[in-house]
This record gives sequence, structure tokens and C-alpha cells, in this order.
Amino acid sequence: MFGKKAGQAAIGRSGAAGSLLGQAAMEYLMTYGWALLVIVIVIAILLVMNPFSAPQTCRFDSIGFACNNIAVKATDGTLLGSITNGNNNGIIVKDVVCTKDKTNTPPAFSPPTGFVETTVSRQGIYDIPTTVKCDTTGVAGADFSGKIWVYYSNDEDNPATYPVRTTSANLITKFI
Repeated sequence: MFGKKAGQAAIGRSGAAGSLLGQAAMEYLMTYGWALLVIVIVIAILLVMNPFSAPQTCRFDSIGFACNNIAVKATDGTLLGSITNGNNNGIIVKDVVCTKDKTNTPPAFSPPTGFVETTVSRQGIYDIPTTVKCDTTGVAGADFSGKIWVYYSNDEDNPATYPVRTTSANLITKFI
């Protein structure tokens, strides 16, 4: 036990004096090579996942509505996508407004010219018409943050006695 050498001391010096230097250089390259490879892989994964950008969300304040594939065109601010009516009854969509203002005060409702009221059945999908524009434009790939306001009435509402209902969704998406 006492006469045996371990580690670097166990390597004999039968060859040239530089053979130990070659081994040390190889160990150095292998150790730091693996570390560099791990760093490159982590950076590649981060570039693909892009965790530093804002998450794309569209969440309604009231239960019963859901967003589907919402995006905003960079050139003219057109709102794209659809809304699912998850209420227990059908609705009649009176207007959809998209704003970059995120306050909880809805824009005043006035029936828009050219907007076609659409009846959406229970659990039905409402495709947002291309006439709905957000009040801003941007650069493709940049983030957009704002609100979608939906003015609607239930099928059973009496329009003469019941006011138009309003719901909103907070929207974070990308300009396309």
C-alpha cells in the first residue's frame, strides 16, 4: 500500500518529458469542451423557446367567452381570430372594439355603420370580421397589448327594456 503511487504520480516517465503535458492538455480540453457544449445547447434551447418575450394571452373578464388564435395585423391594425361563446344561451354580437387602452371603462357603445349583427349559438364560434380594427399599428413580430370589448345581448333579452351587455378581454399578442 505504501509503495504504490496514485493519480499523476502513477504515470511513468518512460517517454519524453512532454508526455505529461499532452495528457494535461487533453484533460483540459475535455473538461472545458463538455462545459462549452452544454452552454451552446442551453443557448440554442433558449433561442428556440424565447422565454423572454411576453406570453401571448387573451383572457375574458367574465366567464363564458374564450379567444381563439387572436392576432393583430401590423399594417392596418386589423384584429384577426375568433371568439367562442361558452354561455348557456345564444348571443347576438352587436359590436367588437379593440383598443390599446387597458382601462376598465368600455368605450361608449354606438351601433357602428356597416357592422352586421351576428347570432352565435350556445358553444358557437364567432369569427371576428375584418372590419374590426385596433386603434394602433406596429411592426411585424412586435408585441401588442390592449383590450377587446364585445357588445352583445342574449337571445332572450328584450332589446327595448334590456341594455346592451359588455364584456372585455385583456389581450397580449404579436403583430403579424
